[in-house]
Amino acid sequence: MWKRPSVVLAVAALLMVPVPALAQAFASTGTRAAGMGGAFVGVADDATAIYWNPAGLAAGAYFSLVIDGGTAEITPDGSLTGADDSNFILGLAMPALGLGYYRLHARRSGPPVTLEPFGTSPPPLLTVAPELRVDTLVTHHGGVTLVQSLWPGIAVGTTLKLVRGIASSVLVPARTAEEALETEAADLLGRATNRFDLDVGVMAAGGPLKVGFTLRNTTEPEFATAGLEGEIVLERQARAGLSYAVTPDWVAAADFDLLKTKDPFGDRRDIAVGVEGRLTPRIHVRSGLSLNTADSDDEGDARRAFSVGGSFAARAAVFVDGHFTTGNERTGTQWGVAARFVY
Repeated sequence: MWKRPSVVLAVAALLMVPVPALAQAFASTGTRAAGMGGAFVGVADDATAIYWNPAGLAAGAYFSLVIDGGTAEITPDGSLTGADDSNFILGLAMPALGLGYYRLHARRSGPPVTLEPFGTSPPPLLTVAPELRVDTLVTHHGGVTLVQSLWPGIAVGTTLKLVRGIASSVLVPARTAEEALETEAADLLGRATNRFDLDVGVMAAGGPLKVGFTLRNTTEPEFATAGLEGEIVLERQARAGLSYAVTPDWVAAADFDLLKTKDPFGDRRDIAVGVEGRLTPRIHVRSGLSLNTADSDDEGDARRAFSVGGSFAARAAVFVDGHFTTGNERTGTQWGVAARFVY
């Protein structure tokens, strides 16, 4: 006799489940940075510094223009959980000033809600299926970066930005994450919200060594969702990094997340290492490794990703970049391309 009330309770639970924070991964933007495994906070010497470390502009190029885009996908075979991301950045920078716009699209699939009906022993699980929940957040960040030298070799930078977030949460008929993320209903027009936010960075440079720190999404902006009621929160992110010029043509770098964030599979705190160097006057190569130290797969292995990338100098100051990243099935694949003008 509890069958009907159980169904009612299950449907109510679906409508009332709060939307968790949705992490747009720190290393989700920048083809050159991704080619180094995401070890870029201590490098950050082109216009993507407006995202990676605003203070990096102080020791960067005299003038830099970057147009950059990429995509990433994590859909393990048969899994209910997955992710589908894309990014675009347009940045213009000089040592004390940067202007930029970037767009981040993050979409997450999660398992259906289950409920234990009353009046049964043992109580079976009642699953509202076959449906999965898909949370989508598209954020448009437009802002200005201001850099100030505190004393020789040490600078602080701030990116002041207006963030327009378009968020939605829907239930879609699907049995796997891959199927859910491809469902047209997952692209439901979301609810738009405008928020003010800022990113802060510090860079210290001395000889061949640079050490940086970045705090992103400082105010943790919230965006109301369409479809299922709730809010999606952009998590605060903090990362430290360093780079060392081994030779005039080769740089080694490492980054460390200082805060845990969430991704579709659980906690995330990455360590990244990478290298970048010039093979010929026109060809640069890079590679990197990132490791999630806060979570592991079913076999106990930490999630890791391997990256390769390169640049071709079409002209003396014009570069075409590309990268590809892959790992185990809970890492997925990522690729990106970019055009850079550096003077």
